[in-house]
Amino acid sequence: MMGNMNPDQPHWKIFTAISGIYLKSRKLAEESLKPLNVTWPQFGALMTLNIQENINQRELAERLESDTTTAMVICDSLQKKGWINRVKDPNDRRVNRLILTESGKKVFTEAYPLMLARYDVFLKSISEERIMAVLPVLEELYGTIKKHYDKEIT
Repeated sequence: MMGNMNPDQPHWKIFTAISGIYLKSRKLAEESLKPLNVTWPQFGALMTLNIQENINQRELAERLESDTTTAMVICDSLQKKGWINRVKDPNDRRVNRLILTESGKKVFTEAYPLMLARYDVFLKSISEERIMAVLPVLEELYGTIKKHYDKEIT
């Protein structure tokens, strides 16, 4: 084992817990979305566009914390399913704006409650007071990691 990487240390435990939460919750989400033929990345894009459409693929990638190639692949799959349209930006014809179709809005409207119901079971098991106590620490950790990551890739 290298350095201070002891699995019994609190710092190690927090990363193990975060990783486990992400992996298990993603699998549960994917199970919930499967009947609608929606993948986890597609759901993220649909949710993002439901909040603010008329963004371009680069902006979608930023909001999904993804790269532009991955965002393009997601958009291709969403367009193929008829859930989004790419519309040329009137000010810059090289840029496509992403717009949810009625079908895309419908599938998101069906998928969202499935996701809420799946996660609600777990969130109800922890009091709001305890969630609010840990949230600032997780937000600080996320902000620190994001700042470090953003600095490394620029």
